[in-house]
Amino acid sequence: MASKALLKSNFAVEAKYDAYFTGQRVQVTKDGEALLCECGDSVGVVSLTSGQVTGRIRCEEDQVMSISLAPDNSSIVVALKSSSIQQYQWPSLELLRSFRSYHRGPVTVMNWDTTSTLLITGAADSSARVWDIHQKYCTHSLKGASGVFGAAIFDSELVKRPRVYGAAANTIYVWTLGAGSSQLDASLKGHHSAVTSLEVTQDNTHLVSCGLDRVIILWELATMTSKKVVPVFESLSGLVLQQPGIVFPGAQAEDDHIYALVVGDRGIPAVWQVDTGREVWKADTPVLTPPDKDGVTLVNQVIHSPALDSILMTTYDHSIVFAKTSSMEIWKQLAGYNDQILAAVFVGAGESHLVVATNSIQLRIYNRQNFSCNLISGHTALVLSLASHPTQPEIFASSSHDNSARVWRLKEDGTVVCIASAIGHTLSIGCVTLARGFMVTGSKDMCIKKWTLGKDIEDSRNSVSSVSALSSTHTEKAHDKDINCVCVSVNYKLIATASQDKIAKVWDSDNLSLLGILRGHRRGIWCVQFSPVDEVLATASADATIKIWTISDFCNAATLEGHSVSVLQLSWLSQGQQILSTGSDGLLKLWTVKTRQCVQTFDEHEGKAWAMVVSEDERKVVTGGEDATLVLWKDVTQEEIDQALEEAARLAAEEQTLSNLIKDKKWAKAFGIAVRLNQPFRALKVMKALLDESPDQLPNVLSRLRQDQIASLLGFASSWNTKTKNSREAQSIINVLLKTLLPEEMEELGGWQQTLEGLLPYTERHLRRLSALYQSSTILTYMSSSISLGMDPKGFTLPPVMDNVELLQTIQSTADKHDSEMEDEDEDDPDLKASVKNSIMEVDSESETDEENDEASSKEKVDKEEDEGIEEGSDEEYEEHEDRVKAGEVPPASIDDLGANFVFEKVTVENSEDEEAEIVSDEEDQNKDSMKRKDYSIDQLELETKRRKDNRGRGIFKDRGGREKGINHRGRGESPNDDYRGSRHQDQHNFRDHAGRSRGRGRGGDRGRGFRSRGRNKGGFKSRG
Repeated sequence: MASKALLKSNFAVEAKYDAYFTGQRVQVTKDGEALLCECGDSVGVVSLTSGQVTGRIRCEEDQVMSISLAPDNSSIVVALKSSSIQQYQWPSLELLRSFRSYHRGPVTVMNWDTTSTLLITGAADSSARVWDIHQKYCTHSLKGASGVFGAAIFDSELVKRPRVYGAAANTIYVWTLGAGSSQLDASLKGHHSAVTSLEVTQDNTHLVSCGLDRVIILWELATMTSKKVVPVFESLSGLVLQQPGIVFPGAQAEDDHIYALVVGDRGIPAVWQVDTGREVWKADTPVLTPPDKDGVTLVNQVIHSPALDSILMTTYDHSIVFAKTSSMEIWKQLAGYNDQILAAVFVGAGESHLVVATNSIQLRIYNRQNFSCNLISGHTALVLSLASHPTQPEIFASSSHDNSARVWRLKEDGTVVCIASAIGHTLSIGCVTLARGFMVTGSKDMCIKKWTLGKDIEDSRNSVSSVSALSSTHTEKAHDKDINCVCVSVNYKLIATASQDKIAKVWDSDNLSLLGILRGHRRGIWCVQFSPVDEVLATASADATIKIWTISDFCNAATLEGHSVSVLQLSWLSQGQQILSTGSDGLLKLWTVKTRQCVQTFDEHEGKAWAMVVSEDERKVVTGGEDATLVLWKDVTQEEIDQALEEAARLAAEEQTLSNLIKDKKWAKAFGIAVRLNQPFRALKVMKALLDESPDQLPNVLSRLRQDQIASLLGFASSWNTKTKNSREAQSIINVLLKTLLPEEMEELGGWQQTLEGLLPYTERHLRRLSALYQSSTILTYMSSSISLGMDPKGFTLPPVMDNVELLQTIQSTADKHDSEMEDEDEDDPDLKASVKNSIMEVDSESETDEENDEASSKEKVDKEEDEGIEEGSDEEYEEHEDRVKAGEVPPASIDDLGANFVFEKVTVENSEDEEAEIVSDEEDQNKDSMKRKDYSIDQLELETKRRKDNRGRGIFKDRGGREKGINHRGRGESPNDDYRGSRHQDQHNFRDHAGRSRGRGRGGDRGRGFRSRGRNKGGFKSRG
């Protein structure tokens, strides 16, 4: 087995040859470099040097009816079926203008005058018009004709004799152009069928016409009469008059006679002396083989190209034939439309030519250098398959619908000759293969035949003067249905056949004895191929699978599944390690046999891909199908590997360069490299290093960048900004750019609006996150500085953060807004309501237990205080403190110290109507107490707390009834949920101060409103302190 390094990974399209000529007329440029062809709803531009399509004029799904190229090659005019005319500039193919022709039917003919200024159009509505293309208006409307125009030309000396000649149906009309008007001078009648061509002689004294009535007529312009009628006995689609500087075969250069070259419906060129009616030359063979059906005009157009010194002829099968003017020897052919491509093979030394079988009786052989095409005639019906010789590259075979197979040889000059034919099948031959010494054919008659090839046929040194008739040595009925494929093993000992009967068979090549049957496919088998190295073969079936079989026991070793439709062709690659296959959906798939996986899928065809051929070195692949397109693929596996290695080396060098620039703190150059390479990650690395080491240099670095670099960097920042970890770098760049660039400079950046639109949502998110983080850190700082045990009111000082009154207001407003948002969200979520209600009920039970424990501990504590004689506070001390505050001796606290320490989050739960009334009353009382506390100073709050504590002690422990009421009586909070707020607060936060320990028990029914309220409230406020 070969090394894995030989495995293919990718193929790229090197060239694509699709249809570029499906009409009837073509135009050649003045320099002879390009050809303009009518092709459906477009105009194809073909290079005559390479044979490839170099451009197209697409007409928005409107069929092209006629084209005309200006004599000075300045512009191209295209007439469309919708009666509009478009003018394009040559060679840029830029649309200059489009205008209505005002014809009531499609324009059928167009022609220019010699100055490339005036254009005449003839239409199917029996009207003709003259246009001034430079001034962009219609100069004359020619009336009087009747019928579809087949030809229209200007007089060669339009200034001296302003005449226009037009042929509609079988009549020729002559108009004289005046200033703003036209006059019909004559109607020349002499043809009995449609006139196809008009030409004025060099001396401007005669007019020559031809048509489908098989005659050439010479008209004298002075008298407007017929001077000579020349019968040519075949329908003519065009003629070319001999001009000075050119000589037709059989004609004389220095002669006053009028010579005309014509090609009739039989395809045989001829030269006529029109003024005498004598035929001076006629070719021996037609330019192409006539089709097998009658009534087909072989040649549609005949024109002369002075630059190429050639006669151009367009044929019925959309081919373009180039013949030398002096000898009419064909030197070039182009196939404008291939129809369905059924098979293809490489032939010639170095695989210099490609033979293609299309839906035609002729074979087409392409020269791979310039892709010029030659048509090979021999079969009398459609050619179905092709095969190349394994040892003689110039020999190949073809099979046809005419029940015959032929063997061909490619000569050194590029021509092809038939050297042998095999006739013996009773029905069409659908497949053929060549081996050393013999040929095998499979037919629709379900038989395979072995034909012996003589040494004189395989020896390239022998010149074959005639076609040899091959004899069949063995014949076997192989299958029960049509045989689709036949192949020979690499050692020529085995033959494999595949049929529509769902089975493949292996035969002995010596006597065609059956060796094995391969069963397993669910539908017909289209292709079978032996492995070039292993004793296995592969079959491709209409059941969308490829099966690999062992020859030793004829068992299925593997099945490749991946095609969704019929598999039509397959070929082995990489010394049997890979398979290339085509399907009826036009897809080309590359498989690895060992892993049974599809490596790559290629899509370039529209429809069935019938043909596939792989070059001997496996670097070129050609595919074709029913879309009439030939695609030349190139193996780019090694190129991709080399490119990957070069890219890795380049990246390593650039990485080192960037590292050096970062180390040297050359930030501008580092940014320039990263932006030039369009690598946002590398630019991010530079940005992180810059901000970590020298953040103050960022404005200077960005100021040294170009506008395009700044635009790219802004785009990088937009992508960085989507991630939190990179937001610092993105926001730094945005900050500097928005501060330093003027609005006019921002508009010069490409796509800055879309970039800013992408920045806004993420920037707002980062701002909210940072604001919340800053607020949280500030609250923690304040709380940590405020925690103390036994705080002395006289020595109390505000922490530094309390000086920032504006910040505290912001925190409070943010908290309120957050509470409001959460309340809205909770109200909209019924699942959350249910979960909260369940959690409240669970916490209630825990709160009951905690309350009883706290009550017991409170009793013990109060009893201990009574025994030790703790001194209680008095109202006089509280009044004295208020006087000190009014006198200014005690400094005021913050605007809302409670709001800074306690943030309440509202949780919505389900309540009954009676409970909701209690909630509203409880919330109003709580708001009143909160408003009162907001006016207190720190010392006032401490004294108020102490006074309430002392009053509570007296109320509870001096009177057992009061204690019982203070502990057990719920007051307004009749629901068990009234104690939820305090207990949840205690579970979430372990922070307690003296005010928080009181739990509001000193007031009986008013409990639950202390600093750390534990009383349950159905409003659901929970302390976040």
